[in-house]
Amino acid sequence: MVVERWRWGVVWLLFAATLINYMDRQALANTQRYLLPEFEPDPTRQNAVYADVQFAFGLSFALFQVVAGFLIDRFSLRWLYLGAIVVWSAAGVATGFVPAGAVGLLIACRVLLGVGEAFNWPCAVAGVRKLIPRESRGLANGIFHSGASLGALAMPFLVLLLVDTATGAGWRELFVAVGVLGFVWVGVWLGFTRGVRAAVIDGPPMQDGDGPDGPGPALAAVFATRTFWVALVTLVCVNVTWHFYNQWFPRFLTQDVQVPGRAEQWILAGFYVSADLGSLAFGRLSRTLTRAGSTVERSRQIVMVGIALLALAGTVPACYAFTADEPVRWACFFVVAAAVMGGFSVAFALVQDVAARHTAQILGICGCVSWLAVSGITKVVGGYAAPGKYAALFLAIGCVPLIAAAAGFLWPKPETR
Repeated sequence: MVVERWRWGVVWLLFAATLINYMDRQALANTQRYLLPEFEPDPTRQNAVYADVQFAFGLSFALFQVVAGFLIDRFSLRWLYLGAIVVWSAAGVATGFVPAGAVGLLIACRVLLGVGEAFNWPCAVAGVRKLIPRESRGLANGIFHSGASLGALAMPFLVLLLVDTATGAGWRELFVAVGVLGFVWVGVWLGFTRGVRAAVIDGPPMQDGDGPDGPGPALAAVFATRTFWVALVTLVCVNVTWHFYNQWFPRFLTQDVQVPGRAEQWILAGFYVSADLGSLAFGRLSRTLTRAGSTVERSRQIVMVGIALLALAGTVPACYAFTADEPVRWACFFVVAAAVMGGFSVAFALVQDVAARHTAQILGICGCVSWLAVSGITKVVGGYAAPGKYAALFLAIGCVPLIAAAAGFLWPKPETR
């Protein structure tokens, strides 16, 4: 099926929003070595404060994904997306003005950031479901979600540009600059999605993947379907794995390996370049396998098995086989980043296939459960993480994608759906 070019243009706008979303989010992780001493002078307490701040963000992000899904399936996706980006951009700007030592205000800004950012994935996944046919959704998901890794990639370079890595001066200006980018996106979104395009974006989704009976069951009945639970398990596993690295890999570099500030940003840049390439490559691979004759379901299973094996194969040598100053070790972590980020292209495609008219709500529910798990793990890790203990944590989290791969084989065959 030929897809109109403007529809891919919207997908790239979803990519841009996701990029900005992750820049706002990663600003904290990438400046943690400069920010935390201002809010907690005691180094032995900094991991706990960091975990508390991340937990607060994760909790608000989790709960408001359910709210976002409910609203998006009932009201204008176009205007809700715009409003959400205004909220999270304002929260990012405000973070740059929080006084030193005011941990409560810092947490409040991160909570508001979580409220706004909670709309991004339900909006983006529902938008792809409305605009892109089933065989190309893995690619579309890979494109828009690659904005996450590219946004995370941009942050190390912005840190090197705006922050004095010796003193930490400039980290506040970084938060303000990233927040302003969100307001620029708002203007582009309004200009590109007018008229007929707005009507399509806010119209009903394509009815091409919910089985022979049309748009699928009512929302309450969705919870009794095997497809929902497979999608939930897959998305939870992918989220838990990725966000563990997203939150704790920078702390590992700072606290355990103790790399210098500039070197840390370059390692993070390589990590997120790899993640971006993985998102695009695995999204394209699922479409390539389908066009080569495999069913959509089989293609996704093959991709998820490959992702799980690759993630584990990279984790073991990264944690146990090399010293901290060997480039091979970082290359292994980069392989893990590519694999884990690639899992989102399949996970979102599964959510999009559960029930067309409830896509945003289903994504919101799955996202909420995912982030409750992420937040709980963050809180626990905050009390455990210390030099010498990160390898065991990475190894444990590296096994989680195997659960997602196994769950994929429970997806019903096309003729039984």
